[in-house]
Amino acid sequence: METIQDELARIYADRELNRIDLLRGCAAARAAGLYQEEIAQRLQISQAEVSRILRKINNFPELLDETPREVILDFHAEKIVHDVMLEKLKNWPFTFTKDAEPDNPEGALTGGSWDDIVDAFHRDLIDMEDYQEILQAVQRSVPSS
Repeated sequence: METIQDELARIYADRELNRIDLLRGCAAARAAGLYQEEIAQRLQISQAEVSRILRKINNFPELLDETPREVILDFHAEKIVHDVMLEKLKNWPFTFTKDAEPDNPEGALTGGSWDDIVDAFHRDLIDMEDYQEILQAVQRSVPSS
């Protein structure tokens, strides 16, 4: 039986995946040669919104890349089953947060893809058992120093 927490997680996942689909759809339409006005008409949004989306993609092309967060959202949106989610995450080539400028202790940090796992755990999108299983797989894949 689905709990209200599960239902809310599914709604959140659907909303976020729709946002990602919108970015990817606009990028694909532009690559196919469609004009902003045509993209806007087909998506039932304003041309100005399409312009903002395309500018965002130009400035941050990594937004089109699959992320661990998206894999977790796919599970909650019932696009993939739990075992598939875990396998993908256990084999993910994670990056980790580090100082943007190692010689400057006051400098900004650069995030890593592992942050998606930590965030998902804190949002109750993965439970402690999943977190530990992913962590163990990552620890086994990192060579010891």
